[in-house]
Formats: sequence, structure tokens, C-alpha cells
Amino acid sequence: MKKIVYIGFLCAFFLTSCMQLEDAYDKYLVPGGYIYPQKPTNVRAYSGDARVVLKWDKGNDPSIAKAVVSWNNGEGSQEFPINGNTENVELEVNNLQEKDYSFQIQTFDAEGNNSVPVEVNSQAYGDLYKSSIYDRAITLAYINQDKLIVEWNTGDISNGLQYTELRYKDAGGKDCVLKIDAESNGETIINDYLLGTPIITKSFYVPDTTCVDVFETTETQTEPLNIIDRSAWTITASSYEPTGQTGYGGANPERVLDGLIEWAPNANADVPTYWHSQHTGSGSNFPHWLAVDMKKPINIKRVVLQCRNDPNCTSGYSFSNFTIQGSNDGENWVDLETYDVYSRTDKNPQYYPVETKEYYSHFKIVMNTGYGQYADLCELAVLGVERE
Repeated sequence: MKKIVYIGFLCAFFLTSCMQLEDAYDKYLVPGGYIYPQKPTNVRAYSGDARVVLKWDKGNDPSIAKAVVSWNNGEGSQEFPINGNTENVELEVNNLQEKDYSFQIQTFDAEGNNSVPVEVNSQAYGDLYKSSIYDRAITLAYINQDKLIVEWNTGDISNGLQYTELRYKDAGGKDCVLKIDAESNGETIINDYLLGTPIITKSFYVPDTTCVDVFETTETQTEPLNIIDRSAWTITASSYEPTGQTGYGGANPERVLDGLIEWAPNANADVPTYWHSQHTGSGSNFPHWLAVDMKKPINIKRVVLQCRNDPNCTSGYSFSNFTIQGSNDGENWVDLETYDVYSRTDKNPQYYPVETKEYYSHFKIVMNTGYGQYADLCELAVLGVERE
């Protein structure tokens, strides 16, 4: 009796399953016996480089043998074999011209019956887009003591910039790569850079959120700037202390050109070197100035100041505001920038940007205001580009 019940249960189970399977296909049947294969469901289109990728979800129609994709009202078409619609489908339409596309997709069974068409839109990219992207520009790369400082131009995020690769050699000669996010606008500081080696950048773009390809720019090589050679420079000042102050013959303006700009108490802490405005006799008040003849045209990118850092000076900068001027004859001056001193007490070198495309053979630092009557400065230099 149990065996009869069990067999009856199996029969009922298979009958029910067959009825469910038949029900699944009832919606693809129309009067007269014509069969519509299951159409693609949840179709997505992804843009790319001279291609578009089409995807849709697996269905429950094992009779499907192929899919035909046509675009732009019959401009082109491509056929893809499909072994039943029982797995997720991914098709790639290649060799497309750069433009927008409207795709029509139909599935077919082995008998040639076709599904209801499904439409989806996308686009292909090509040479036009590639010509519009560019490597993210470095505003300035320079050596600050033993560090490499890289300042970036604003990235072209609206055109799809994702990131920029920065390649450099470390102090041991090893190739290193940094990934700079498109939205990162701060300085990149590299502590282990090998002096004298170039840095190389390349940027990577994705034009829209559906794109399956990443577009690369050509590489750009940059030589970081260093302090311009000061050995031939001459300098004058509004005044200087001629007899005392430093302990070995005065504080004349040449003192700001006599050593490296570095965070140290000077080459000999017992003999500090710096310029000081005259304070014996009649003395003088602000403004004070230092004027440099660089002997050749320089496109100045940064003016570098180093305040006194000897044991007799603990207050830092004596002036609070200054103007940078440029000239090509040492007589007629143009105001370039005016700054408040970044920090009076920071005794590291301070770098002040100069935004100009002009070349000047002379520059002047005019100290406008300060904390007392006098002014002094330990070192003065520039980062820049010599005219070729």
C-alpha cells in the first residue's frame, strides 16, 4: 500500500512540474501556434573604446539559440550564438564609430522564431575623445631641502579624469609609483626622491560611469627645479650695518648670498651670517629693501626666504609684510606679489609663489612693515627657469 502511495506521489510531482514548465511558456505562445522566444530582461549597455558591451539576466527559455543586435535603425547588425538563455549573457559589439547608439536586441530559437525586440542606448568613444584628454599638469616641482615638492594643476574631472600616476626613483635608485586621485589638489611631498632624476606622469580617464575601458594619456617628463645658482649674483640694500652685528665686519647684503639655504644654525654657529639694516648712527625705518642682479633673465617661480636662526635671534622674521618686484634694468620695477610672512617663528626656508610668465634679470624684496625699526635676513634665493 505504501509503495502505491509513493508512486502516486511521484506521478503527481512530475505532472505538476510539467504543468509549471508549460505555464512558463504559455506567455510565449499566441493563437495559431506562433512562439515568441523569451526576450532579454534587465538589459544594460556599457560604453567603451570603439565598442559597447551588452548584458542581460539569465531567463528560463532553453530554446534560445542566438541573439541579433542591430543599431541605429539598421545601420549595422551582429549575430551572437547563445546556448539557451539559462545563464547571464554578455555580448561585445566591436569596431564601432565614435558616436551615440540605439541598439535593438532580439533572441531567436533554432526554428527561427524571434522575440519581441528590446532597445537600449549607449555610445562608443574613439579618437575624438582621446584628443580631448591630457596629462594632468604639474604646476611646479621643486626641491625643498632634501624633499621633492609637487604642486598640481586642477584635474579635468568633468572630462572623466580618475587619477594620475607619478613615477620617480627613490634614493636607492628603485622605481616608485604614486597614484594621485583626481580630486586631490594638495601638494605631493616625496621624502626619498633621488636628486637629479626626472619624474614622469601619466593620467587615466573614464568618460562616463558605464564605461568599461580606461583611457590613458601620453607620458610627461618633468625636471624638478632647484635653487638657481647664485654665484654670479650681486646685491645692494637700502642700508646695512657696516661695522658690527655679526662679529666679523658687519652685516652687509652679500651675507644673504653666502651659503646654502638649509635648516641649520649656519655653517658656524659662532659666526652667523645675515644682512641687517643699519642701526648705528642715524639708523633707518621701514620700508627696507634688498635688490639682486641675477645677471641673466629668469622666470621666477618661487622666492625663498630664510630668517636668522643664530643663537642671538630667537624671534624669527623681523618684517611682517613684503613685496616682490621684477626689473630688467635695475631701475624700473614692476610689483609681482605682496605677502604677509607665512610664519614669523618658522625658521625653515619659506617659499613664496610668483605668478608671472615674464623673465627678469633683477628682483627686489621690499620689506614694507615689521615688528620694530630694523630688518634682517639670513638667506635669499629663487626657484625659476633660465631663458634658453
